[in-house]
Amino acid sequence: MKPRRLPALLCLVPLLHACGGTPESFAERVQQAFESGDMDRVLAFAAIDDAPADLRFFLLDQVRECGEAATTCTAEATPLDEKFRQSLGELAAKGLETPQMPEGLIVLTAKEADGAGSGKLKMPYARVGGQYRLISQRYTAAKLAELRATTNQQLLDQMLAAGIYDMAAGERRTDWKDTATALPADGGEPGQALVRTSTALYAAAQAGDPDAAVASGNDFAKLMLSATDFGGKPVALDARKAKLRTQALRFLHDVKVGGGWQRGDEAVLLVDAKNGAGWIERGALFLSRRDDGWGVAGKQTVTYPQ
Repeated sequence: MKPRRLPALLCLVPLLHACGGTPESFAERVQQAFESGDMDRVLAFAAIDDAPADLRFFLLDQVRECGEAATTCTAEATPLDEKFRQSLGELAAKGLETPQMPEGLIVLTAKEADGAGSGKLKMPYARVGGQYRLISQRYTAAKLAELRATTNQQLLDQMLAAGIYDMAAGERRTDWKDTATALPADGGEPGQALVRTSTALYAAAQAGDPDAAVASGNDFAKLMLSATDFGGKPVALDARKAKLRTQALRFLHDVKVGGGWQRGDEAVLLVDAKNGAGWIERGALFLSRRDDGWGVAGKQTVTYPQ
């Protein structure tokens, strides 16, 4: 069964253009856009400059999944429910504001042809400039100032305070750095591997080349973009390219390492980089060494527009 990754609630979605009409006709156009699986078509009437990379990923990856022959997606306009209203207040407390109050929800339902999996995506909409659009939330000015002011050292401290899992001990340890060795400014072997891999992966994403992405040395890309699925069946090249395009929003590039620490086959690096949305992403990355090199296994970062 293909795993479903549809969140039960997604407020941070981009604005999606519609040509007026009723909420019901708007829902029809949303459904057609998702079912076409054409990301360029969706982006042609989307304004996503204020949406973080993860939210752009959720949007485009759902377009990709809805476009698959094995998945059927339907959309309907519904009133705002109380749970959604409550969520707006919860998100506001986290520094996310809504430019205007939603008029209702477009509920996108995805179902597998074999009935093995399904999910729902709830997207708020409102009339903007005389037309119905899906609306998104954005970081408040105060939240953006907070993110920009957070130092990499603070992010490192947060990571270490949460503890790093020790497989031998079977528990999280907060003293990891106490027994680690400081690395040079470039991060030594793990830092050089990170820069090399991220550079190759970014080039592959820009070229739309999943084979190059698999060969980049990035374990996640090797797993997600393989020419065969988990059962060993071939995966169509177009499907792999579509997945690369969505996953690229989460890849880091222009990575600059600012030192770090190593403890055996584990390392923590302080980095400044950009993500696939072009936003600054920086903080502490946790890497582990495997047979084929170093890979990112965790992170404590902040992201914000340049």
